[in-house]
Amino acid sequence: MKKSISIIDVAKSAGVSSATVSNVFSGKKPVSDELAKHVRSVADQLGYSVNRTASVLRSGRSKIVGILVPDLSDHFFTSIITEIERIAGASGYEIIVGNSNNDVNAEERRLNALLSWRPAGMAVFPCSNEVPGRVLEERKNLPFVIADRFSGEPEVDTVAIDNLHAGSIVANCLAEFGHQRVLLLGSDLELEPIRLRCEGARREIEQSGGVAEIAEVGANPHIGAERLGRWLDSHDRPTAICAMTDMVTLAILSCFAQRGIKVGEDISLIGFDDYLWMSARMTPLTAVCQPVEAIAQSVWDCLNARMNGDDSDTKHIVHRCSLSVRESTRPAGNLNIQLDKTS
Repeated sequence: MKKSISIIDVAKSAGVSSATVSNVFSGKKPVSDELAKHVRSVADQLGYSVNRTASVLRSGRSKIVGILVPDLSDHFFTSIITEIERIAGASGYEIIVGNSNNDVNAEERRLNALLSWRPAGMAVFPCSNEVPGRVLEERKNLPFVIADRFSGEPEVDTVAIDNLHAGSIVANCLAEFGHQRVLLLGSDLELEPIRLRCEGARREIEQSGGVAEIAEVGANPHIGAERLGRWLDSHDRPTAICAMTDMVTLAILSCFAQRGIKVGEDISLIGFDDYLWMSARMTPLTAVCQPVEAIAQSVWDCLNARMNGDDSDTKHIVHRCSLSVRESTRPAGNLNIQLDKTS
């Protein structure tokens, strides 16, 4: 039987002490980035892996953090997970991830499964406006952070964006370009973030003398494209459309491609979540940029503080979005406007 690699083996090969190797993988004491990289590289070459069960038994504390998200096919959530994993890893933590698939029953099952790992803390991105009941039951025994979707200020640390502000910066941009007929497109208008984004945009558009209509197309881009198509068939075409999520942005682009509608020529478009592909298009997209790195950092800071004994008052952290204006948004007077209903 092949002998398992120990911390002592890694220490000898790396030319460091066993305590240094332990600190690299446990995060108990700071180690320089260069030295940590060297130790991890040697450990990988030797095939060393941390025995998490033994670590928990020795210290009485897990070095695992759970993350529960509503949709792993949504790039926003995978970006957040990637960033939290990077930050947590620098402190010696590993992450485990659950996906609720936007289903409250699945959310409950995934949450219970993640809790069975006895994590040191959990970040939960709910699939609805409600904080899962198990979180409220366990919050006094385990650090939790609720992020993105929730209503009000629950009795647990939260991290979110200012959704009203996100909607208003979209509207202000369109007002500057002279747009008076705007369609605001959301995935699920019952979700608090989507509702607030639409509300913030509509309020600003109407205050500038324009008209804003709101429609819901769902979270699936293929279904969303079909629903948008039906909406266009029964309404006068607006001069601009604003997506309130990244998946809705994809639905709009799919619908336009099927109908030969040219972004930036026939209609202005503002997307949500500014990903690299949005600026790599023939007509780069104007997009609302959520501060993913700042959100992830706040989630981790809250969790890390609680995991290290912080018992201060509940924190409610709010970040603001920015807007990257590109060629997909142009003055209303420069568009090939079609007032008749699309045939």
